[in-house]
Amino acid sequence: MVLEQFSYFANLNEYVRAGILFFGLLIILRIILYVSEFVLLKITSRTKTDLDDLLLKKSSAPLTYIAILLSLLFAIRELTLKASVELVILNIIYSLLAIVIGFFVFRVVDTSLIRVWKRFAEKTKSNIDDTIGNMVYEVLRVVLVIIIGIIILNIWGVNIGPLLAGLGIAGLAVALALQPILSNIFSGIAIISDGTLKTGDIVKLEGGELGEVYKIGLRTTRIKSFDNEMIIIPNSVIANSKLQNLLQPDPSIRINFDFGVEYGTDPEYVKKIVIEEIEKIEIRKKSEEIRVLFTEMGDNALIFKVMFWVDDIGKKWPAHQEAISRIYRRLYEEKIGIPFPQRTVWLREEGKAQSLNPSDKKFDKVKGKYFPAFGYEYKEKKYEEEKKESRKKGLFNRFRFRRADEE
Repeated sequence: MVLEQFSYFANLNEYVRAGILFFGLLIILRIILYVSEFVLLKITSRTKTDLDDLLLKKSSAPLTYIAILLSLLFAIRELTLKASVELVILNIIYSLLAIVIGFFVFRVVDTSLIRVWKRFAEKTKSNIDDTIGNMVYEVLRVVLVIIIGIIILNIWGVNIGPLLAGLGIAGLAVALALQPILSNIFSGIAIISDGTLKTGDIVKLEGGELGEVYKIGLRTTRIKSFDNEMIIIPNSVIANSKLQNLLQPDPSIRINFDFGVEYGTDPEYVKKIVIEEIEKIEIRKKSEEIRVLFTEMGDNALIFKVMFWVDDIGKKWPAHQEAISRIYRRLYEEKIGIPFPQRTVWLREEGKAQSLNPSDKKFDKVKGKYFPAFGYEYKEKKYEEEKKESRKKGLFNRFRFRRADEE
């Protein structure tokens, strides 16, 4: 007990003394923190980097929480409590201190690491640095949680040695239980090291989904679709799936589309005017050849295929839309028809036109005749006679006549 040593505070209620000590220490610590922050800001403002300013800003809240918990720790000692109750309260405060200090350390290290890594990544052309940075961030967070957990267990008197030994004995069971998680972690490492994916890549998944790689984490990969939907896929699924990376080996991409013109048009003339229109597109990749192929004489049209390149996937659809619009307009300027499927409908005047009838004379030659599947011809009269004869003899073959009836 601190304040009880002073005669002025000795006669006060212990809860009042605890409150005075708590708020007094908190005010003193806050003044110290404020002065320190003010002085440090003056110093850091003269430096070229803004990392120190950012660290001071990130540290303000955790240091305030630490000051509150330290003040509370000393204030509790002014109270007369049972040893068991006091031990529980102190352990709770120590545990909270461990969590806040761990959070403070994480913020400092994370901010420094991110800033240093960002500067390093800006000097490289590859986006793989961003992916590795995300992985390091995840690993740092997991390691810090484990360390804080071990410290808290020590605070509460849990012996770590037997616990680790028990984990060693039960290692097989734990490994089997964690197999999916470990599989995803190692798959994520393989994806990064292999260069299959990196942050910012445009990919098409095996299921047909198309999007941008948003983040490659320890367990999952996040892909943001062009409809602003987040697709979350386990790394093991990514590693074992067939997918298209549209930015590899380089971001250039070919644009393909088909169109048709009416029969009677000269194919070479169509190729000529289409190439003229494609050449007018400014965003196309001019170092690549424009190709127009006459691919098919279709049911309704002569079919052509257009192929040209752009140097970036982001230009694909603008170039596609400009190309198809230019070709459409040019064909109409040249008065070349663009056919579409057609159906001929014949109309007749009711009352004058007559429908066919089975009793027409043209069908007289086959009246009373039946032709089974194999072309065997017989008359209905002959069939009835055979049937009556069999009944008389009591040898009626049901299968035979049932088959004949069906035919």
